[in-house]
Amino acid sequence: MRFSRILSFGRTGEELLRILALQPATLNGLRVLDCPGGPGSLSSSLRCHGALPTAVDPAYALPREHLEAQTLRDIQAVADQLDDDPIFRDDFDKTSYLASKRQAYRQFLDDRQAHPGDYIAAALPDLPFADQSFDLVVSCSLLFSYAPAADGGLLEGPGLDLAWHRSALRELMRVTASEIRVYPAHTQFGAEAVIHPFVEPLLTSLQPGWTARLFHAGCHQGLRGDTVGLVFQRARK
Repeated sequence: MRFSRILSFGRTGEELLRILALQPATLNGLRVLDCPGGPGSLSSSLRCHGALPTAVDPAYALPREHLEAQTLRDIQAVADQLDDDPIFRDDFDKTSYLASKRQAYRQFLDDRQAHPGDYIAAALPDLPFADQSFDLVVSCSLLFSYAPAADGGLLEGPGLDLAWHRSALRELMRVTASEIRVYPAHTQFGAEAVIHPFVEPLLTSLQPGWTARLFHAGCHQGLRGDTVGLVFQRARK
């Protein structure tokens, strides 16, 4: 798939917990940042498991009717390209996949209406939080996903280059007290997913006091190949 801009496209919270390999029993009481939150329902699911979620996304500055129109338009933009993309498995249930995006948006609306202060209009690499404000930070479908198409991302043109990824990761580390989970850390173009070429240079220049490792996503979301993410952990003092 190829896009000219970053899409407004969310997932259900329970799907994201599986993708991120997070165990619900470990979330109680954690301050969690979802960056970017998009029109997805991770905050709603986190709240159900006792966490204290905050979601940030530049799209939260849009009036509701504009965000809804953009979200539905972007779901359709994905639908228009699914059939012709060889990275998806032959048995991938595209109908259920797209229906889950609309479900995620409805859950997002309900949770945002109930907890408006937990949804903040902001964007990487400049977040409006103090250092180490969160126990856990998750970042899905932005880093690596919207790298230039030439580097295995989804964006036509320059996309989010390696320099942007370095800045974004530094900012995520700044606001995190303990752990960051980033998904995907694989390419999204070609016959199958492979580890993204930006992963190695990011890991070789990792800030002191941090460790990193790959994890395998808890579900493959219909993709062929190696569906992996990254866990970054701050060393305990």
